[in-house]
Amino acid sequence: MKARLCIVSMAFSAIFCGGAVRAWSADTATPAADQTPIERNAASFASAPAAPATQVSAALVPAPAPSASASTAAPASVTPPAPGPATPPAAAPEMRPRRQVRSAAPPWGPAGPPLQSLAPEPCYGIAMPWDERSFESFRASYLSPDGKKWLEAVMERARPYFAYISDRLRYYNLPEELAFLPVVESEYSPKAVSKSGAAGLWQFMRNSIAGYGIRIDDWVDERRDFMKSSDGALRKLADNYAEFGDWDLAVAAFNAGDGAVARALFRAKKEGIVAPDYWDLRARGLLPVETASYVPKFLAIASILRYPGRFGLSLSWDSPPEWEAIEPGRPVDLAILAKAAGIDLGVLRQANPELRYGVTPPSESYRLKVPADDADSVKAVLDDKSLALVRYYLHTVRSGDTLSALSRDYGAPISTILQSNPGLRADLLRIGQVIVVPALRNAPPPPPPPPPRDNLAFSGSYTVVKGDTLWSISLRYDIQPEVLAERNGLGIDSMIREGMTLRVPIVN
Repeated sequence: MKARLCIVSMAFSAIFCGGAVRAWSADTATPAADQTPIERNAASFASAPAAPATQVSAALVPAPAPSASASTAAPASVTPPAPGPATPPAAAPEMRPRRQVRSAAPPWGPAGPPLQSLAPEPCYGIAMPWDERSFESFRASYLSPDGKKWLEAVMERARPYFAYISDRLRYYNLPEELAFLPVVESEYSPKAVSKSGAAGLWQFMRNSIAGYGIRIDDWVDERRDFMKSSDGALRKLADNYAEFGDWDLAVAAFNAGDGAVARALFRAKKEGIVAPDYWDLRARGLLPVETASYVPKFLAIASILRYPGRFGLSLSWDSPPEWEAIEPGRPVDLAILAKAAGIDLGVLRQANPELRYGVTPPSESYRLKVPADDADSVKAVLDDKSLALVRYYLHTVRSGDTLSALSRDYGAPISTILQSNPGLRADLLRIGQVIVVPALRNAPPPPPPPPPRDNLAFSGSYTVVKGDTLWSISLRYDIQPEVLAERNGLGIDSMIREGMTLRVPIVN
């Protein structure tokens, strides 16, 4: 009876835990020749297919009468129950695969299995030319150790401006990859100037700023204004895309100009290409040499910096600076403003590199960028009209002074001097007149003129000819014009007539 119960128990385990029993029977069972009857019965149950859950009762019906060897092992007092009605055999289910016992070391070694990223696949707004030779060559260069360090350094330089550019890209609904175009153009330096004279983050030429809200005058060069130049550049790129319908061509036109790309497309169509793209133009040598490498270089950089962490770049996690634009409404020296408002002068200069002299223009439309956290203190200083926020020199006009000379000596543009002196005329300076000259540079006032040569003997004579003035005659004889006028009984503003004789010193 004990043997019968053992066999039934093992049969039950074979039905519900068939995998484990089969593994045991295959790997650890005693050879058939040496098995006892109980072991043979257990092996037969283990090798039988498991019954479905609905046929458990059929699997547990009493076993048929044991063989002679088995009956001799069972107690004589145990009588098997009478067999019940015949039960049709259950359909054999599909055999499960045998469990494999793995004993070899895992393939990844003692370091453990590799980490699996749950991040989605990279998604780019501009199609990347994977496997294109020049593109992959640039990628390999920028993914080298030195290339990664260079990209990290450039993106650190971009921190004051990158957030604004990214925000404007979303505003204009443009691909985010365009935020990396200044990496190619200027290495994200607003003070960068090319050999051809292009300037600023986006390297605008003087002749390419019309229509994009950028101005250049004696006070500012707004190609270096990161807000105005970025808005202008993104509008320009959007216009290029509207014209060519392709971002590769739009970026190429930003570098070479719309006309150059349009002419290249025209020549390609004449050569039989129905719908040429940038790569067709490049393959046929129809683009300038610089533009031929400009687009793959930009795309290689964008493909990396769009997902810097995937390529092992360590970029700053610090919050980028936020800026607020304020209209000063008057000239303001950044050094004086920084001291009065208690903010870092270097930050103001970093945010406003378009100012030629570190002084805001008198135009009321100019907008000064200041840190958003310091905007209230800056506004308080600007609203206090009693504060003088720019330094001036008071220059007394001397003999021989001209506005061009004053501009050169003080480092201030002529237009700036005229704006600071309402009613002043460049051709009517008077000796003794006081002129306000903004101190735009750390230039000292011009040295005083040499004392007049009063000991000169005016024993010579000069006959005035047509076109002569006291100024021109004084230059000829190396004397001050007021001295010449005084020795001849004239005023500095006196008119002289052709044929008049003047007393002059004798020149050796």
